[in-house]
Amino acid sequence: MITQLPIDLISDILARLPAKTLIRLKIVCKSLYILISDADFANHHLERSISTNSNLHYVVKTPRMYLQEYAHLPKPHKQSCPVLHSADFDSLDNPRELSHPFKECKTGVWVLGSCRGLLLLRAGYGHLLYNPTTQTYNVLPFLSVYEPARSYGHHDYGFGYVSVAKDYKCVRIMQCYFKEVDDLLCEVMVYSMKMNCWKRAPDVPCYFRPCGWSVGALLHESFHWVGTNRDNEYELIVAFSLRDETFNCLPLPNFRFEQYDAMYMGTLDDCLCLLVNNYRLCTVWVMKEYGVVGSWTMMYSVEKARCYNLERPISYSVDKKRLLVRKTLCMLTYIDLETMESTDVMFTGWERGLDAHVYIENLLMLDYNEFVINVGTKNDQQGKTKKKRRRRRRRRNKRTSQGENAVERT
Repeated sequence: MITQLPIDLISDILARLPAKTLIRLKIVCKSLYILISDADFANHHLERSISTNSNLHYVVKTPRMYLQEYAHLPKPHKQSCPVLHSADFDSLDNPRELSHPFKECKTGVWVLGSCRGLLLLRAGYGHLLYNPTTQTYNVLPFLSVYEPARSYGHHDYGFGYVSVAKDYKCVRIMQCYFKEVDDLLCEVMVYSMKMNCWKRAPDVPCYFRPCGWSVGALLHESFHWVGTNRDNEYELIVAFSLRDETFNCLPLPNFRFEQYDAMYMGTLDDCLCLLVNNYRLCTVWVMKEYGVVGSWTMMYSVEKARCYNLERPISYSVDKKRLLVRKTLCMLTYIDLETMESTDVMFTGWERGLDAHVYIENLLMLDYNEFVINVGTKNDQQGKTKKKRRRRRRRRNKRTSQGENAVERT
């Protein structure tokens, strides 16, 4: 009988099994249910998966078409709604649609980071931490979005873990540039899962290159972005440490970048990675020793297919012969590291992939916070406000016209 074995031996045996198998084993007997449901065992299982690089899966964002009816249009209009799937690592097989709280949101869902089996999701103005394995989540406190008029703004996100504090943290950096007065407005907000609140952090010392909803490359409990100094004279790597919540700068490779189109940060094999795109090639640089400028090494040089930039390295294949990369226009491509040829990823039975992140299957259980959050877009809110104003204006005009008619009758 398994109950006659030492508890440490049972725990070590079970820690080698996949998380989904352990979830099914919870119904076998009460003793297994208690052991597998224990938080210490869940952390032990997660740490072993991280150390052995096992239980890896992809979360893939795909588009789904639906018909949206509008009052001013005679026929329904086609719209695209992103859907998140879980798929096998390396092969991208066996897709399974994830049932997260933002599933029915038509405004779009963004994965803003993946760390230790948890995902940071955003839809509209709402943010939540989500575990795809246990289907549990934590809703983050509401954080307003400030976008001044006549400014060019963008947001940058990061999601990571602080081992000393045993706390998950995420950061949102908002930057708005006023071209008319040459002024930069910046706001850095940090969320702590342990404290369950946002707080203001020191401003970023430089300007980031705007590229939509940018996700910082996580390495050594720090996020990394490509930035430029305030005078826009030279580029540099900006790092934000989750431990002390401060910024510092790292050097770029000793190479001339005058002719580049765009640069993007990433990580490969626990090393900082930089993708440099020019009009013809994309070169992949890796920093072998963190913070040492002389350790930058050019690993690959890939010809750009149909003028698409390579944006973010996602992961190597198991045999280290292919590299999965996200490129512009929301597409995934595999790079053959022997021939340096790129092949777009095509899926069987479901839509093309827009983006992908690696996550670890785990047993962590998040609290079910009350899901009352505004996930509408700013345009939706403005539309509702305009409709209320029009209704009030019609009622006021109706009362005025009725009063004038009454005066005329008298």
